[in-house]
Amino acid sequence: MLFDKYYNKYIVKGILRTNTPLHIGAGEDSFNPIQADKGVIVDHNGKPYIPGSSLKGVLRTNIEIMVNSGIGSEDSSKSCLIVNNPCLTKEQVDKIKNKYKHDDNKDLKTAQEIYEEMCDVCKIFGSNYFASKLSIRDSTLKGEKAYIQKRDGVAIDRETGTAADNKKYDYEQVAAGAEFNFYMTVDNLDDELVDLFKLIINILASGELQLGGKTTYGLGRVQLIDYEIYKITNQNLKQYLLEGLSDEMRWSYV
Repeated sequence: MLFDKYYNKYIVKGILRTNTPLHIGAGEDSFNPIQADKGVIVDHNGKPYIPGSSLKGVLRTNIEIMVNSGIGSEDSSKSCLIVNNPCLTKEQVDKIKNKYKHDDNKDLKTAQEIYEEMCDVCKIFGSNYFASKLSIRDSTLKGEKAYIQKRDGVAIDRETGTAADNKKYDYEQVAAGAEFNFYMTVDNLDDELVDLFKLIINILASGELQLGGKTTYGLGRVQLIDYEIYKITNQNLKQYLLEGLSDEMRWSYV
């Protein structure tokens, strides 16, 4: 399905809990002697949060690995390697555009053929030539505060693989048990991609997904809990727009 009409919208709301400490860096080192060298990312209120872009990227990587490992093969799910071996090259896209360049409905026909040539993962997560159907909001902290821990780290010499001399540093991590508000949407999901959507939910709910830095030390394991899934269609779209979500819009695949 393209985006020229409204067909459906899936909404997933819940809580993202840190099962192990989490470190998503702020992107710059601190030179304040009383602060950690590498702090966690915080919002304008000084509270830690989980960027939706970070979560989406890790989720996509996990989905690509699972699909390419044969999971989902029953419904012929497929995934390209978006960086090294994309399902569509620029040359292919240019060829499709040239095919319809004199057509009165060239934009729609071009978009439709590009979409049909994309792998299943790109159809949901997007590509260089097609917008993503899946969107994840930044996950804000649930509650007023989270326990921030400070830990010591040692830089590793890349050539020797051993600890580098005089390269100690400290970093912050959000303690295990912190809870963040989770909100994800998927627009105009094709029927043949519903099983892939279920796999996305199962990965989030499994507690095996890891975010941020130092995952090799066990950090960053998060889990979606207490979640609800809603499906908006043409039949209940007006009600959703006027009244918001309701119990009768809940969707279950169990």
